[in-house]
Amino acid sequence: MSNWLSAPAKSLISKSPIVLANHKGTNVHACPYPLGPELVQKNTLRRVAFDLMKSRFGVIAVVAALALAIPARSQSVREPASNGRLIAFQDISVIPMDTERVLPHQTVLVRSGKITDVGPTSSVHLPPGTVVIDGRDKFLMPSMADMHTHVDRKEMLPLFLAAGVTTVLNMGLASPEFVTATRDEIRKGTVVGPRVFAAFMIDGPGDPGPEYVALCESDARAAVARAKLIGYDFIKVYSRLQPGIYVAVLDEAKRQNIAAVGHIPTSVGLEKSLAQGQVMIAHAEEYYKTYFQNKPDDARIPQAVELTRRAGAYVTPNLSFFAVLTKVVSDPQTLDKRLAEPDIDFLPPDIRGNWLGARPPKPSDRFVPELATLKKLTLAMSEAGVPLLAGTDSPAGVIPGTSVDEDLDQFVAAGLTPFQALSTATRTPGQFIHQYVPGADEFGTIAPGKSADLVMLGANPLLDVRNMRQPMGVMVRGRWFESRELENLIEEPVPAYKQVTAWEKEFQHMLREHGATEAIRGFKRHPQPSDKLPESFVNALGYQMINAKKLEDAIALLVFNTEQYPDSWNAYDSLGEAYVDSERFDLAVVNYRRSLALNPKNAGAFEMLQKAAAMSSGPN
Repeated sequence: MSNWLSAPAKSLISKSPIVLANHKGTNVHACPYPLGPELVQKNTLRRVAFDLMKSRFGVIAVVAALALAIPARSQSVREPASNGRLIAFQDISVIPMDTERVLPHQTVLVRSGKITDVGPTSSVHLPPGTVVIDGRDKFLMPSMADMHTHVDRKEMLPLFLAAGVTTVLNMGLASPEFVTATRDEIRKGTVVGPRVFAAFMIDGPGDPGPEYVALCESDARAAVARAKLIGYDFIKVYSRLQPGIYVAVLDEAKRQNIAAVGHIPTSVGLEKSLAQGQVMIAHAEEYYKTYFQNKPDDARIPQAVELTRRAGAYVTPNLSFFAVLTKVVSDPQTLDKRLAEPDIDFLPPDIRGNWLGARPPKPSDRFVPELATLKKLTLAMSEAGVPLLAGTDSPAGVIPGTSVDEDLDQFVAAGLTPFQALSTATRTPGQFIHQYVPGADEFGTIAPGKSADLVMLGANPLLDVRNMRQPMGVMVRGRWFESRELENLIEEPVPAYKQVTAWEKEFQHMLREHGATEAIRGFKRHPQPSDKLPESFVNALGYQMINAKKLEDAIALLVFNTEQYPDSWNAYDSLGEAYVDSERFDLAVVNYRRSLALNPKNAGAFEMLQKAAAMSSGPN
């Protein structure tokens, strides 16, 4: 996964994560500060990426309405599935996704969120009162899953449904409200969204981030136990875990009957990760960074595949994100063009700010060879029977929901057949969840007893996966949404987004024409004192000024960001860097200290503080 954090241009995605304890000790063998009993929140920025780059700039990286035909009159089926009405998709071509086949002229019955019958239309009896959805000349298949996302905002959840995605796996850093209350509201049907599974991320000491940092084995075990108690479905291991603590995490996960997924810790390696029982590798590039030793060594592919196959592990190649990363780093102007496309309106402004902050100042082809190797690795895994999962890392560089379509495209580009690609987003995620989340609904194929998570299409995706891009309607656990209704849902937050976007454009114009001081003065004239520009947006502009050697403008912008967000460690960290670049080391020391006070895990700030203090003329 690439770093939408980046050393200085860190990512801000949304709210604070669950943090199980504050740590003060650093000894990984003894744990003098044991895990506290409470859950606490930290006002920290969100890391939604991986540590590929440590550079200044950071990297990166919906349709016809459906008629419901019922004898005598049409009806809508928008109520939660618990009402128990019988719904029939009549005379439709079914793609069950158990094998590569199409069953023409079928009727699929749904009641109380479950598929109850599938059979030839001529033989399926519909009792009076059945709600009938006309399926003539249409296709019905299981809806899709995104098995690697970091979205945790209610207003963004309809983006998944509008794209035919009804199951997601949040792979870490979700807010406490999302993991607990929001997921419960989705299950009850009071919030519209996909089925959500969640992983709790555990990492070792290093760069700043809101993930839980385990400092010793007892810490790690307690974190796993409490994550299970809170309701997480998986433990996500991250890159900086040391071998002993990694073993403790995996051992405790087995004791707690909660599966471990995630990165390959650098000091552990592929073989030991698989041997310890990690059930899913979250990115194909984890192989590249560890087993391939950051070299495009195709000769290592067969053994990497065999190790994975023998272990029975799943892999989420995450090609969609890496393809975007490669494209933007190779040609930064592609990001400018992407940010000007109409669907960007559906992204919250602060996430757009992250994308802007991830724009590299100059092009580089450094990821091109790696992407080629990752595609070869993905194809070899598919051919060897390694189960592959669709996962996109949204919203980092890709739009939630439609990013799964991009992932399917990348699978096909790597050499998979459309059926194999579609399986990564349907049948295989259902198999994975059934295997590792006891009691979860079964989904991913069309068969009696399975969850009624379905998508209706106007063309056969087995011929072209791009036919998934325009769902005519989506059923989520038995609740039917016409495409028009889904469009309305994703449009709801857009007016508020556009207001902030208008402020951003005005601010950028003033910055370009009159400089930072006048731009800031103009914004402060807003009638509502509560009006704010997104932190990520101002931070991105600040780094643009640093890269352009306009240090006074950079400092003015980043001071303004600390005024807007006085509780943000990231704002002070960035300002500290601007002061270092301008050789005002005393002020750099002050701001790095403020950053560390807000986030003691900010190892980068500690290192820079030491350097700035050494250069400072003031008392240290």
